[in-house]
Parts: sequence; C-alpha cells; structure tokens
Amino acid sequence: MLGKVFLERYRVIGHLGDGGMGSVYLVEHTTILKKLAIKVLSPALAVRADFTDRFLREARAASAINHPNVVEITDFGATDTGEPFFVMEYLQGEDLSQTIINEGPIPWSRARPIILQICSALQAAHEQGIVHRDMKPGNCLRIKHGNNADYVKVLDFGIAKVTSSEVENKALTQTGTVIGTPEYMSPEQGWGHPVDHRSDIYAVGVILYELLSGRVPFAGETMMEILNRHIYEVPDISHPNISAEVGAIVLKAMQKDRTLRFQSMSEMIEAIERVGTGAPVVKVVDEEIKAPWGVHTARYSTAVTHLTHRPDEGAITAMTPALPTSPPPSKALWAVLLAVGAIGAVVIGLALTGPDAPTPTSEPTPSVIAGAPTTETPAPLPTPPPVIIEPAAQRVRLNIMTPGVDAQILDANDERIYGMSSAAEGVEVKRSSEPLRLVLRAAGYEDLEITVVPDEDKRYEKSLVKSKSQKNRPSKGPRPGDERPPAAEPVSQPNLGEIKDPFAGK
Repeated sequence: MLGKVFLERYRVIGHLGDGGMGSVYLVEHTTILKKLAIKVLSPALAVRADFTDRFLREARAASAINHPNVVEITDFGATDTGEPFFVMEYLQGEDLSQTIINEGPIPWSRARPIILQICSALQAAHEQGIVHRDMKPGNCLRIKHGNNADYVKVLDFGIAKVTSSEVENKALTQTGTVIGTPEYMSPEQGWGHPVDHRSDIYAVGVILYELLSGRVPFAGETMMEILNRHIYEVPDISHPNISAEVGAIVLKAMQKDRTLRFQSMSEMIEAIERVGTGAPVVKVVDEEIKAPWGVHTARYSTAVTHLTHRPDEGAITAMTPALPTSPPPSKALWAVLLAVGAIGAVVIGLALTGPDAPTPTSEPTPSVIAGAPTTETPAPLPTPPPVIIEPAAQRVRLNIMTPGVDAQILDANDERIYGMSSAAEGVEVKRSSEPLRLVLRAAGYEDLEITVVPDEDKRYEKSLVKSKSQKNRPSKGPRPGDERPPAAEPVSQPNLGEIKDPFAGK
C-alpha cells in the first residue's frame, strides 16, 4: 500500500495497524499535506456483502454523530481492486486498556472526567438512534488535546446497531446473535436478546469499575463462564478508589434488569456530577435472579444485591448469600442456544458444575394480587425449558397481559415457556396462520388455556382465577407444592429443560 494514492488525494505513507475487519494506514492529503488515517476492509471480507454492509454502517454511524469525543469520518471510497475504505482523523495516543495496563487503578478525580467524556459521546450517539454495542476501554482512545492529556475519542462503531430509520433501514443482526466483548456485555446481550442504548450504559459501568479497580468485575477462562457471571453475579465493589456514592453508580449502571439501570446517558452523567455535592446516593434496586436447579456453583452466587455502608472506609459493598463448602459438586449442563450472526457469532452452551442451589438469604416476593390474603404464600413455580425458535423463522410479538398476576406463557403441547406476561415488550412466537394453543400459569392460580393465531403482532388481556386447591392438577412435571429434587441426586444426562432466561422480554 505504501505510495498508493486514493481518490487522487490521499497518499499512503505508513501502516498503523490491523483489526478484525481490515487494516488502518497513515495517509497524507496531497494538496493540504494534512495527515489522516484510512481504514480499508480486507480483500477476504470485501467479497462478502454482509461484511461490506457492516463496514459501511461503521462509516455512516460515526459520521452521523457530530460530537468532539467521537472519531470524525471525513471521506469514503474504494481501492482500485474494489475494497471499500473510509477516511478519518489521525489520532495519536493510547487506548484506555493500555492505560490500565500501564498505570493500574486510577483515582476517582481522574476517572471522573474520562467517564464523563465517554458518557457524553454515547449520549450523542443514542440521540441519533445509534447503539455502540461494543463499548470497552480498547475502543476509547486517550489523546493529548491542548493541556488535557486525558482527552477521549470513542472509536469503532463497526457493530453499532442503528435504530433510527432515518439513518439506516437495513437490519444486519437478528435476535439470538451474540455480538460484543464478553467482559463488557450486558446480560441481555449474553442471552442474545435485542439490545438498546441501556446495553451501552451497562458497558460504561464496567469501564468505570475497571478504571477505578484496575480489573474487570467478571473474568473467566472461557466466554461462556464470563457471560454466566454477568447474568448471575454482583460486582464486588470493595476497593479504596470506590466510595459509597461511586459504588452505587457502578451497581446502578450494571443492574441485571435493564429497566432498573440509568435509562439514559444523561441520567448517568447527572449522577456522576452529583458525587461529592452532598446529594443522595443513587438508588440501587435489590435483584434476585435464580439460576435453575442444578446450575448453581460454589463460585457463583444468586445475584441478590444488598448495599451496606462501611463506616471505617466510607465505601459500599455488594453482598451475596453465603455459599456452601460441601457436599462435593454434582454435574449439570446449562445451555444457551444463540443464532449464528453475520460476523461469526456462535451457538454457545454454558457448562457449569456445582452443588445444588443454596436458599437465598433474602425473602422472595410473594406472587399474589393486591388486596389478597397473604397468610399462605403459594410455592414458586418450577422453571420450564424455553421455546427455541429457529433463527431464520419469521416472528411476531404477542402481548398477553394478566392484570395483577405475573404468569408464565407456555406452549400447551410441551409446556415450554415463551416468556412472562409482565414483559412490556411481549413475547416472540413463530409467525403462522395456524392456531397456537398456549397455557397461562401462575403460582396460586388455575391454569388458563387460550388459542391464538400468530399471523401478526397482537395484544390480549386475560384474567386468571385463584386456585382453590393444588391437588389433582393434571401435570407433566413438578408443580407448586411438589418436592424439590434431592440435592445429592446427580444429573447424568444434559438437561436442556433446566434453562431459565430471567431477562426474556425486557
């Protein structure tokens, strides 16, 4: 490439590096002699329409965001052999991942302006309907700008999700595709669900944690182990650099349920700016996310967050239930089936080992309607296996509401679960003109069977009747009141029926 001239004005004078989609070269404008950078899609990928579209989307997404902390895209073209490229500002510096390696944990006084710049850049992106989806220190370049040695530029919108139809109408990813870097992925990304701007908020919470502590909150030997920890564990925020106020911001950004996180980058910016002003600490909602029977391990606890202030250090600690040290672990398989994405995202299975689940120390919320007697709390329902829809299948959404009750929505034929009636976005089912039989089931209520024709998005409202007795119910498996399987009983075969997705539909 050295010496080549692109678009009759950009002469290649150096090689800056290589990435997953191509190479970056240092170029000089032949007329004004300004140095710029050119990113060229690799020849092997240029023949693939999906990768070409993704490359184009990076250029369009970044150029649509007019913000000083987002890398500027100035031109676009193709080489004489057909590989597309785009021209961007030439930045000299190091990314934040290298800063963390070189300098270790940094104090809040320095991390604060860095994270505010990242939040501001992403707020501008979100206002344009663009979700980055791969926020991490490696995509935040730290450069010297005037007297500021910690000026940040957000890079690499290559897997950005463009939600604004004015910017991009073509969807390049589908539900079930795992895209991102595991250490920074939100729980909904790990499950392969559609993402929105709140996944970026989760990732920024991870980045803030890493800047202050020098390590990511959840590490592991495999991608599956890391994703599982994001789904079921609470970050340990006990660190000298993390005060009570800042720790609450980290935990708020990293809530498992995205409806409990900051709902915009502006909200997170306001919380960061209030630190040290005497304003109340942001509220972090306690969450209880139970793994299915047999997949708890001594390493992973249920994600029940308790915030406790330590007067001696003024910090905030995330406490989780105590874990047993015996008996010896039994075997179980936890599988998450995800679609193969355009850039090679894989169908993954999470294999974990461990003892039977300990009882959480916090009290679960009873599933009862308002005003109903609470002298007898119905036993919780068991976890059904999920309905698996082929990635290529057309889908529709059904909003089936059960006022006052959070009910499971099951397939009447095999009692696999589509989701919960409380899901604001409804549940996805395979599009069909044939009738589909469903069962609505909630603890303490009679099953209700309904029939729908899933030929388009639809809404229903159904009322459930309180159960007079749990006896003599037709059953294909455990029901409320049944005994739980003994802890010592081994699971000899993989059981995909033990999958539970607590984030479906949110």
